[in-house]
Amino acid sequence: MKSSGERSPGLARNILSNWGAFAFTAVVSFVLSPFIVRSLGDSRYGVWVLLTSLVGNLGLLDLGVRSAVSRYIARYHASGEHETASRLYTAGLRIFGLAGALSILLSVGMAVLLGTTLFKVPPEYVRIAQIIAVLGGLTMAVTLVGGLYGGILIGLERFDLANGLEVLVGALRAVAIVVVLKAGYGLIALSLVQLAASALRGSVSVYLCRRLYVELKLLAGAWDWEMVRLIFSYGIAAALLNAAATLMVSSSSLVLGVLLPASMITFWGIAANLNEYARSVVSGISYTVTPRISALQAKGSPTDMQNAVMTGSRLTAFVVLPIAATFLLRGPSFIGLWMGPQYADLSGRVLQILALTLWPIAGYQVAAAAILGVAKQRRMIPIFFGEAAVNVVLSIFLVRTYGVVGTAVGTLIPRLIMSMIVGPWFVRREIGLPLRTFWVGALVLPTVAMVPFAIASYAVERFWPATHLAIYFAQVGLVLPLAAIGFWVVCLSPAERDSLSGRVLAFSRRRMARQA
Repeated sequence: MKSSGERSPGLARNILSNWGAFAFTAVVSFVLSPFIVRSLGDSRYGVWVLLTSLVGNLGLLDLGVRSAVSRYIARYHASGEHETASRLYTAGLRIFGLAGALSILLSVGMAVLLGTTLFKVPPEYVRIAQIIAVLGGLTMAVTLVGGLYGGILIGLERFDLANGLEVLVGALRAVAIVVVLKAGYGLIALSLVQLAASALRGSVSVYLCRRLYVELKLLAGAWDWEMVRLIFSYGIAAALLNAAATLMVSSSSLVLGVLLPASMITFWGIAANLNEYARSVVSGISYTVTPRISALQAKGSPTDMQNAVMTGSRLTAFVVLPIAATFLLRGPSFIGLWMGPQYADLSGRVLQILALTLWPIAGYQVAAAAILGVAKQRRMIPIFFGEAAVNVVLSIFLVRTYGVVGTAVGTLIPRLIMSMIVGPWFVRREIGLPLRTFWVGALVLPTVAMVPFAIASYAVERFWPATHLAIYFAQVGLVLPLAAIGFWVVCLSPAERDSLSGRVLAFSRRRMARQA
C-alpha cells in the first residue's frame, strides 16, 4: 500500500495530463455529437439539451465545497495534520450527503414542472422527460459525493490520476452511448449511461483516495461546525461565481425551452457546444495566471503583475483568435460538414455570432484570473450575476422576434460589455494596469496580427470550399502559420523575439546533443 508521503508528479506532468484529458474529451464529443443528433432526431435531442441544462443547474449544490476541500487537504497533507484533514473530509462528506439528497428532491420538482405548459416539451416526451429529470437528480447526487474524493485527489496533486480516470470513464461512456443508441434505445438509456459513469468515477476515486492517503479517516460523532465554517468561508465566493457562470451557460437553453419548440434547441446546442470548447481552451491557459499573480503580489511586484496579465492575455489571444476567426468566416460550412447540411444555415449563423464573444475573451478571462490571484473575487460576484441577468432578459426579448439567432445576440451584447469595459476596469483598479495598455495589448494588436490568417481563411472559403472534414482541417492547417507569423511580427517585442529564438535554438542544440 502506498504511503501518503510519496512525492506527487511534477508540474509539467500535471499540466500535460490536464491538456490530454481536455483533448480526449473534445475529440470524443466531436465524434459523438453527429451520431447522437442523428440517432435521436431534432426533437428528442432538443429535449435532451434542455434537460441537461435544467439538471446541470443542480451542480450549484457543490457550494464551493470541492474547491475548499482541495485547498485544505493540500495544506493538511503537506504539514502532516492528518487528524485535521480527517475532520475536514468528514464535514465535506456530510455536506455533500445532504446536497445529494436535496438534488434528488429538486429533480422531482423539475419533473413536475416538465408536466406543465412552462416548457414546450412535445406531449409524447413528457413522461420520458420526467423520468430523465429524476435520474438526472440521482446522477448529480452521486456526482457530488464522488466529487469530494476527486477534490481530495487534486489536493494531493494527483492530476494525472484524476485526468486518467476522466479519460477512462469518458471512453467507457462513449462506447456505452454508441451501443445503446445503435440498439434502438433512447433518452432514458442515455440517462442510465450517465448515472453508471458517475457511479464508476466516484467508486474509483474512493479507491484511489484510500490508497494514496491512508491516514485519512471518516470520523464518527456530531457535526464539526468549525470545519463547516472553514469550508464555506473559502468556498462560498467561488460557489457564487460558479453559479453565475452556470446560469450564463444554461439560461439560453432554458429560455428556448420555454419560448420555442424543443427541436429549435438542437440548432442552438450545436453552435453553443463548439463555442464552449473554444472557451475551455482559453480556461486551460488563463488558469495558470492566478497562482502567478498571487506569487507576484506576495513579492510586492506590481509591475511584474501587470506584465504577467499582458503576457497571459497575448498568449491566450494567440490561441483563441484563429478559432474565433474560423468560426466567424467558415462556421456554417464546418457545421454542414460535421453535423449535416440541414444545420449549416441556422446553427452556422448562431456560431458566427457566438464567435464574436471569443474575440475579447482572452483578455477578459486572464483579467478574471488575475482578480482571483489578488483575492478580490467577491467584488466580481454582482458583476457576474449582472451579466447573467442581462443575458436572460435580452434573450427573452430577442428570441420572440429573431428566434435562436436572437438568443445568440442576447448572449453577445453583455459579454462584449464585460470583456471590453468591465473586466479591464477591474484590472486597472486592482492591479493598476492602464485601460489603454490593456486594450492595445489584449485586443488591438492580436486582432491586427490575425488579419493575414483571416484574409486567407476567407479566400479559401470563397474559392476552395471543402467537401469533406478532412479537407476542411487540412485547409485550416495550411493557413494557420499565417496566424503565428502575424503574432510574431505584431505582438512580440524585439527582445521577446530574441528571447524566444534563443530558447528554441538552445532546445534544438540539446536535442541534437542527446541524439549524438
